[in-house]
Amino acid sequence: MPAARALGRRPSFTAQDVVAAAIAEGIDRFTLSAVAERLGVVPAAIYRVFPSREGLVIACLDAAGGTIAVPEPGTHWRESLRLWADECWRVCEDYPGLSRLVYAYPAAPTRIARVFDVYAANLSAQGRTTRQSMFALDLVADTVFASHLGVEAMRSVDQKGRTGLDRVRDAIGGSTVLFQPEESWTGRRAMDTKVEFILTGLAQHWPEF
Repeated sequence: MPAARALGRRPSFTAQDVVAAAIAEGIDRFTLSAVAERLGVVPAAIYRVFPSREGLVIACLDAAGGTIAVPEPGTHWRESLRLWADECWRVCEDYPGLSRLVYAYPAAPTRIARVFDVYAANLSAQGRTTRQSMFALDLVADTVFASHLGVEAMRSVDQKGRTGLDRVRDAIGGSTVLFQPEESWTGRRAMDTKVEFILTGLAQHWPEF
């Protein structure tokens, strides 16, 4: 008996096209309808490639994770963790909404298991246990993602064209408060300072999970 043929027209786009459209819509907030509209097709056509929204979320996470650079063998642990911080920040910049998605989708870290393995192997080669390695990687990543969430809030623009930083300044007015809003709140300077503080602490005492 001949094999049954698949029903429906063959999609005129690829899975990569769908992922790119979802990323363009916002990796944390896209809808399949919006992705379909961006591609100029009906939503049902998207379901032929990705049967569920979660499947597309995973594909987006895989696309982002696949770009993360890993340390070369022999890289000092400080430089490895700095690279990790740099890469966590970069993917947040390159994939808007990723920092929110990481916290909203609990299984997100499982999509970069290979990356974790390479970083952990680098740290283990320098005398760190697996649990110490995971503590450091998690702490640095949490610091970067949380910092980026704050930066996104400062960069966001409302319907009046005011940024989050503008709105903080409006709220403070002429008041004297401990935290005076600065342009640096829209960048990574504070994050870098926090990461260096973490590295200094790890040189003295390295906890584990």
